[in-house]
Amino acid sequence: MGLLFGCRKLPLDELAGDLPSLKRFEDEVRLAMSQARKSLDLVKVPVPKALKIPGASIQNRFGMAIDLDLCDGCGKCILACNLENNVPLVPNADAERGRFMHWVEMRGNAPFMCAHCGDAPCEKVCPTGAANHTPDGLSAMMYKRCAGSRFCGANCPVQARKFNFNDAQKLGLARQFNKEVPLRDKGVMEKCSLCLHRLQNDRLDFKTRNPLSEWRGRGVKTACAEACSKNAIVFGNWLDEKSPLVRLTKNRVLYAPRELAALDPSIVFMRGRR
Repeated sequence: MGLLFGCRKLPLDELAGDLPSLKRFEDEVRLAMSQARKSLDLVKVPVPKALKIPGASIQNRFGMAIDLDLCDGCGKCILACNLENNVPLVPNADAERGRFMHWVEMRGNAPFMCAHCGDAPCEKVCPTGAANHTPDGLSAMMYKRCAGSRFCGANCPVQARKFNFNDAQKLGLARQFNKEVPLRDKGVMEKCSLCLHRLQNDRLDFKTRNPLSEWRGRGVKTACAEACSKNAIVFGNWLDEKSPLVRLTKNRVLYAPRELAALDPSIVFMRGRR
């Protein structure tokens, strides 16, 4: 499948030592894809608009669109996400049961991840506030606050969240490819963050250079979008007319899984033209 090509290039000194090899991460992605059985029941949805939550930005709402007319299901996005976000491997017993920690998985031969719903049911049941919404439209996780109740996972209609049943670091299944993203502990929930760290870095850099200007996140890409050789994953700002997300979804028909259609998802699928 050539999954590695097009993903993050890692210095040779980072590949040394007793940590899990890069090949093990590649092999696990291949195994997960070979076991993928879930499909997507997609229905039409409108273009995402400004969030209807207290404190929401009127300038920014970040999200993605996955072009089903371009995606070939190669899996590069899964591996890129795993490396960017230090997603751990799982024990063989879990892998045999199809229980992986991958934030991106294949459903119906298309990449699938947390949809960062504007009306996120996961956030409503979190007892500690670990699951929360940012003003810019991201359904975020504060890992240090997570008590591991798993209420959020139970309330997600598409099971997009993953629970750390294992101490991956102690078992030698974790590796910090990206030092900007912390390794998570046993007993916490995790999921797609829309590469929040990349947005935070871009915001800081922009505001340092342009303190009086509005930051719109232009030029930022998620790891999965960056790795897609078909350009089937488009990241951007739904509220910015100059964003590639707005430009490339114009006159396209947008879809979301039926279970999420009424929850105002920020990540949608597209195919065909209006």
